[in-house]
Amino acid sequence: MRYNRVVMSEIQKGFSLIEIVVASAVLLLSFVSVITAFQLGARRGTGTLQEIQAASLAEEGGEALASIRDVGWGAISSLAVGEPYGLYFDGTRWRATTTAEVIDGVFRRTFTLAEVYRRTSDQDIVASTSLEAKVLDPNTKHLTVRVSWEAATTSSAGARRLEGYLFNLFE
Repeated sequence: MRYNRVVMSEIQKGFSLIEIVVASAVLLLSFVSVITAFQLGARRGTGTLQEIQAASLAEEGGEALASIRDVGWGAISSLAVGEPYGLYFDGTRWRATTTAEVIDGVFRRTFTLAEVYRRTSDQDIVASTSLEAKVLDPNTKHLTVRVSWEAATTSSAGARRLEGYLFNLFE
């Protein structure tokens, strides 16, 4: 009987050692998984922050152009169609410039304007390539604001675009 108890005691010690090894492996795997998830989340968080900032900067660009338009339509209509422009604030009002705007050393914001055509039958906006009878609308411009950024990792580089129309409200 005593021999059986000694053998059983040794077997139980063996099981305890195996249980400790398995438990340690499970804990190590869990720890590595949590650290990996944290690192991925931190990387995505930085990218998301930049996307939010870029979207806000694009919206600000659209509002800045509306502000320029409100000073006088001539400031908008005199800009070349299809050419990229930057924006700057001179302390009292927004102005367009031929130099691309770099914000916080990270974001590059530009805008372009395009001509707008209207269908002659109902004055709806149509593409310039439309085969319908159309006329150029000198009091409307199509606006595209682009904000792009480069980063150390390609996963956090990107661009955002805002499109809309500017109308000569005060004709």
